[in-house]
Amino acid sequence: MEYFRDPRNQIQADFAYRLGMIASQYRTFRAPAEEDFSVTLDVCILQNLLTTCTELLKSMARNERKAYLDADIGTGLAWGLRPDMISVNTFDGKLTGEVVLKRLRNALSHPTSLNLNDTFPSSGYTTIPDGSGTIHQYCFVNSPDTKKSGHPKTFSQRQEAERRLEQARGDGDMPKDVGVIRYADQFCFGRGDEPFARIFKIHLTGEEIHALVIGLSNHLAQSKEKDWDGVTVARLVA
Repeated sequence: MEYFRDPRNQIQADFAYRLGMIASQYRTFRAPAEEDFSVTLDVCILQNLLTTCTELLKSMARNERKAYLDADIGTGLAWGLRPDMISVNTFDGKLTGEVVLKRLRNALSHPTSLNLNDTFPSSGYTTIPDGSGTIHQYCFVNSPDTKKSGHPKTFSQRQEAERRLEQARGDGDMPKDVGVIRYADQFCFGRGDEPFARIFKIHLTGEEIHALVIGLSNHLAQSKEKDWDGVTVARLVA
């Protein structure tokens, strides 16, 4: 069946719907534990929703009248996302559904060799082994101010560091008390005398990732309905 299109969203809403249905249908296969790849599929679908449907997400964030994306997480509107899932957050600003999805998109789209024990972990994602032999939990990290080596980004000249800091302030999530400090024989962002980097770290179980995939795909699919009123969120993805 061909994708539903409209002038604003082209095929994105219908694409989101189908991704949600794929995630839901795979769960019905009841594969043996050693052959159950449902969590991996959900992570792939989540990345696809957050990248392929970026413009649709932006459009809904601007125009939606029920503030699913603009609401603080923990209100019950953000598809199961909760503040207690976040173990580290040095970004400034409110933790809305839209903000957390942006952090997840960056973690999924710019993965590096992540070491969760680093003081300044690089962006990416990894599983948290629990000894069961199956995937139970993922950790996603978004840290734009760190190197792959697990150290803060450094600059040879103070002027360059200050220019990069101003660029970072333009993102709207750099704490106001962060400045530039000398770090070894170079310069980096600092808070007081200590190096600083924006770091966001969130832990999600396989079931929580699945709930996010289903909820987000269902939300993004609403505009595929020709008579959608722009307000009502119907259950389209089972």
